[in-house]
Amino acid sequence: MRTLRVTTAARPLRGGRCAVSAVLRWEDTGEARTVLRRRRHYGAAAAAYRAILLGLWEARRMGARSVHLGTTDADAAAALSGGLDPPPEALGLYLQVRALLNGFRSAEVRPLDPSVDADAAAAVTAADTAGTPTPAVYADLPLWAAS
Repeated sequence: MRTLRVTTAARPLRGGRCAVSAVLRWEDTGEARTVLRRRRHYGAAAAAYRAILLGLWEARRMGARSVHLGTTDADAAAALSGGLDPPPEALGLYLQVRALLNGFRSAEVRPLDPSVDADAAAAVTAADTAGTPTPAVYADLPLWAAS
């Protein structure tokens, strides 16, 4: 049975939005895939659960049967492990995550530190770079439009 390692992170952006990212890596082959989305920002707890939902939906889409879920939000990991009550503002998202976790044969949830784990650092970097605008490249314009 193939196990997918899912690592998630969320970061607030300007303008009332947040960036959520997930790094998905098959444990047997080491293939990694980074997924990034921008969402409305409803608070830090809601953003963390939205990042987890993004990672779990991608894991289902990729056909994973079991997941090892790591998140940079320690409170969300504690709530999903049963050690902490979920925040009231993110209760609906918490229930969605629990329902998705029940769809896998096995699921493990743990908090990750971006300074120690490489996938957590990649997820945080992807979420951080989502807020920086990319410069436009005009190399393919005709010469008459370049001046």
